[in-house]
Order: sequence, then C-alpha cells, then structure tokens
Amino acid sequence: MHFVADKIVTVKGTVEEFSFRNPHGLLMLTAKDASGAEQHWRIETNSPNILRRRGWSDDSIKPGDQVTVEGYPARDGSPSMRVYRVTFPDGRELVGQRPDPTVVPGQD
Repeated sequence: MHFVADKIVTVKGTVEEFSFRNPHGLLMLTAKDASGAEQHWRIETNSPNILRRRGWSDDSIKPGDQVTVEGYPARDGSPSMRVYRVTFPDGRELVGQRPDPTVVPGQD
C-alpha cells in the first residue's frame, strides 16, 4: 500500500488488534467517521526491530485501549494509514515513524 507522505490524518478510537511482527506491525482500530458511522482502520507500523528502539514492545498496545493515532493516509482513500504517532489518554506517546519536518501533525 502506498501512503501520502506530505499529509497527516488523525483518528481516535478503540484498538481491536495489535500485531508486533515482521515485516511491519499492524494496528486495527475501530473509530467513528464524521457522520458517526463506524470505520475499521488498518494502521501499518515499522518493523518490530525499529519500534523497539523507539520504546515499543509487543504489549505496548492492547485490544480495548483507547488511542489517538496520527499517520500518513493511504493514497487510495481507504481507512488505512502508516503510523506516525500513537497517543494514549494519559498523554503517553509511542512514535512509530520519524516525521518529514515539512509536515505538520494534525494537518488534514
């Protein structure tokens, strides 16, 4: 899947699944769209080796967790993204992808 590298979208929802495996991790998230309809997001991460160096582990994110995810949207417009950052309600953050310095988070 290809992602838009110069745009960041934000989705807030409930974690359904987190896979911490090669070649890329995968986070499945249920969120509401602008009209209130349920959406199922597929969020790709870096490899576990890279994520470990950034403070992630296989149990960093658990099903049922409420999170806000910022990331680079899929070019095809599907509810998919490449993770930039995961933020928990207590303010804890997991950074997944080093951002392009020209892209401002929250810019959708």
